Amino acid sequence: MELYEHKKIEQKWREKWETSGVYKTTEDADKEKFYILDMFPYPSGVGLHVGHPKGYIATDIIARYKKMKGFNVLHPMGWDAFGLPAEQYALKNKVHPRVATQENIATFKTQIEKISLNYDWDREFSTTDPDYYKWTQWTFLQMFKKDLVYRSHEPINWCPSCKTGLANEDLEDGACERCGTPIEKKKMPQWVIKITDYADRMLADLDGLDWQENIKQSQRNWIGRSEGAEIEFRIKNEELKSTSQKVILMHGKDTDPSQKWYPWLAAEMQKKKIPFVAPVLLHADDPHMDEWLSQLDDTKPTEDTILIGHSRGGVAILRWLEKQPENFKVKKVILVATNYAKCDEKHTKDNTHGFYTDAGYDFEAIKKHCDDFVVLHSTDDKWVSFSHGETNAHGLDANFIKFNDRGHFGSTLKKQEIPALLDLISGVQDISIKVFTTRVDTIFSGAFVILAPEHELVEILKEKISNGTEVEEYIQAAQKKTEIDRTAVDKEKTGVELKSVTVINPATGQEIPVWISDFVLAYYGTGAVFADAHDARDFVMAKKYNIPLTVSIRPKSDAAWEKVKNFEECYEEDGILVNSGDFDGLTSEEARSKITQWLAQKDLAEEKTSYRLRDWVFGRQRYWGEPIPLIHCEKCGVVPMPEEELPLVLPDVEHYEPTDTGESPLAGIDEWVNTECPQCGGSARRETDTMPQWAGSSWYYLRYIDPKNDTALVDPQKEKYWSPVDFYVGGEEHATRHLIYARFWHKFLFDIGVVSHDEPFAKLQTVGLIIAEDGRKMSKRWGNVINPDDVIERFGADTFRTYEMFMGPFDASVAWNTEGMIGSRKFIERIWKIYYRDYVGGETPNALKKTLHKTINKVGDDIEEMKYNTAISAMMILSNDIEKQKSISTEDFGAFLKILCPFAPHITQELWEQMGNTSFLIEENWPVYDEKYLSDDEIELVVQVNGKVRDKIMVAADIAEDDAKEKALASKKVQKFIDGKKVRKVIFVQGKLVSIVV
Repeated sequence: MELYEHKKIEQKWREKWETSGVYKTTEDADKEKFYILDMFPYPSGVGLHVGHPKGYIATDIIARYKKMKGFNVLHPMGWDAFGLPAEQYALKNKVHPRVATQENIATFKTQIEKISLNYDWDREFSTTDPDYYKWTQWTFLQMFKKDLVYRSHEPINWCPSCKTGLANEDLEDGACERCGTPIEKKKMPQWVIKITDYADRMLADLDGLDWQENIKQSQRNWIGRSEGAEIEFRIKNEELKSTSQKVILMHGKDTDPSQKWYPWLAAEMQKKKIPFVAPVLLHADDPHMDEWLSQLDDTKPTEDTILIGHSRGGVAILRWLEKQPENFKVKKVILVATNYAKCDEKHTKDNTHGFYTDAGYDFEAIKKHCDDFVVLHSTDDKWVSFSHGETNAHGLDANFIKFNDRGHFGSTLKKQEIPALLDLISGVQDISIKVFTTRVDTIFSGAFVILAPEHELVEILKEKISNGTEVEEYIQAAQKKTEIDRTAVDKEKTGVELKSVTVINPATGQEIPVWISDFVLAYYGTGAVFADAHDARDFVMAKKYNIPLTVSIRPKSDAAWEKVKNFEECYEEDGILVNSGDFDGLTSEEARSKITQWLAQKDLAEEKTSYRLRDWVFGRQRYWGEPIPLIHCEKCGVVPMPEEELPLVLPDVEHYEPTDTGESPLAGIDEWVNTECPQCGGSARRETDTMPQWAGSSWYYLRYIDPKNDTALVDPQKEKYWSPVDFYVGGEEHATRHLIYARFWHKFLFDIGVVSHDEPFAKLQTVGLIIAEDGRKMSKRWGNVINPDDVIERFGADTFRTYEMFMGPFDASVAWNTEGMIGSRKFIERIWKIYYRDYVGGETPNALKKTLHKTINKVGDDIEEMKYNTAISAMMILSNDIEKQKSISTEDFGAFLKILCPFAPHITQELWEQMGNTSFLIEENWPVYDEKYLSDDEIELVVQVNGKVRDKIMVAADIAEDDAKEKALASKKVQKFIDGKKVRKVIFVQGKLVSIVV
């Protein structure tokens, strides 16, 4: 018998398949399509270990099966290669990231090819290819133009080790997911994408997806939609509310101080006894800058003055500051919907009388006269583009407060719609603490307020807190803890009171203390909670520090109520309100809306929907990523790069190490950074932050559809045919990162008409991990990595493929056992022996026919359901039966090879050829089972005595009940358990068992 030499056979067929082009995607319009996709790999320097190919083999099996079933199959592969991992590997090994990435891709591809995965390599690309990331940049520009991109000046997650900003999705328990370093909050300009605008859609559309429920639930939890109320706890201490000497308002064009929100502001200033000046600016319908500047002079601003400018009034304030002597200062400047005062064609035609110039603002001169700038701007402002606000904020290093639904801050605004203005005018920036809660029904028992140690109010009040040293020490200790340490359920609750600071409970009017505690996190909700007897953490903390408590929710059980009202235990569930004024007797559910409405009438609360999801921090202060195609012009502000000039190619540099300044290494490449403004032709600078790794991986599945297109992201007709992805396979760990980002990116492309479906992946299946033989995750660190090359060298690719699918259910985690491959190897060798022992060519016995056709049926069903282990088990049983019968027809053995082919393509193709065939098995039709062979002539009948199995007997499949009972009672094995006993009952279950009760 000819020996089974797997190396020779597998090499032979790998070469033939490659030269033949058999794996190329066909696009026959008359055929149904099937798009199956792996989450494409990040090619690291260490290559694949045996756990990585599990998902690839699974999709390969489905792709082969679907092709044999007559589908046009798209099964591509590419590389996710930008980002921190490649850059850090390059730094460690002192090699350029581009070179390292190319080497790593070559290693991965060589390993993958040894497994003979049927990828269409003509569609291969890397996210680092300029021809690819041109369209990543193009999509970003569309988001920018649709006001989905903004410049944030708020504290971001900063990894001091990786030296870059991170999104919340990049964190694990408050630490950098990549390196494990606890993050810091760092205030720096950062590009952010408004992914939260899509939160409700992403949440609602989960219900229609054929995804595993645990993955959908992970996304629901991450988006974290909560409906509740934002409640205002106003600071009681009058001595903390130091006010400014004067507030000056400069109104806008075509108005006067008696209109819009200006009278409301004047009234509020009068209540607070803050001097307020709002001059009626001359010729408001056709204003002259000189006249307005003269009037501003007349108001006599000083170092204690707050200047507020709305629209063109803000332009006047900035122009006035440009002209002031060097040592002049004002306290604060607040710009509301203010233009960036550059000269453009519109304003050239308009008689602007000095408001706009070619030079824009002299930001450096202006900043000498004030240390505290604030910009308020809304994304839906139709008069002054949101980008003007971003430009002003960036140029002035301002606190940028963005809104989504305030327009141009016109006449329709009400008092409660701009609370930020009141807070900013006070000497204390936050004169109230805002708390988001879903349990407003417990507000009457609110006993104290707890702030996160990082809450901005703590910093603002630090000089007026009488125990400031104690507070500062607690804050420093909290900053050294990870999020998981701070929020652990069993963690001892600690805190420090902010002595001399109290607030008013808005429901009771009572004065209550303010504390800080490290279990409250600044970046969840508002960074503040009100504490009461109906939250376990608050309850424990109050007990520890002897903070007086009251109860406001009564449980239904009288016994439970006795314990609750005596503070013996904390009751956290819904109940009946007590000690809650007019709301006593209401259920918690009834009370929540009523209390919110009651507080809203007093301007102390508003209904609010909160999300755990935060906007996507999109910039990285690193080298290895897609350049962001924006340009900073001193005259025009931030402008998009012309689309026809894309891609903006990442420059080749010798040094790409991250900086300590928070800037990207690109900032030091003058010849790349310095450029011309595409709008005015003046000098400008490129944006130097790069995109995060997740940018390129958010839409790669679309590029496979049309990978060579240089005029569009994807051809509409091709996209319409192939989309959505029918079956997506990858790691569960991507549920709240890649899958969140990709769904958002795709929905945006749908909104602008690039794609035809609003969801990218119709069906999703996650892969169970293969862990090392020592029970740990495979890692170079632990020295427990198994290289698939070594396994394939010893056992062969077919054995490796079969073993990985036979180890257990596909979505279950299983431990690797190299010796366990011996069983799969014996199975492969048995198929070889069946042919070379001349068992093929005779007649197929009827019993074997039944086994074959049942196996054809089962394997097809199991592939569809990804039950690969049971499919292989069925084929092992079939091979055993063939060996026992020692005869099977050529046609039937060919059918067996066809159903085994997706699992073990090399040996099946070799034997197919030995049988005289010249075709490739993958191009053959999947065998059709015959229904008549699926029913059994005989079945195994279980016989129980008093519930215990005592025998199994073979009987006719259609045996009558009396005959079955008679055979069961006559069994010798059964006789010894019923001998001498009275048979009380005999129960017959057709096709399954006979149960005897004695």
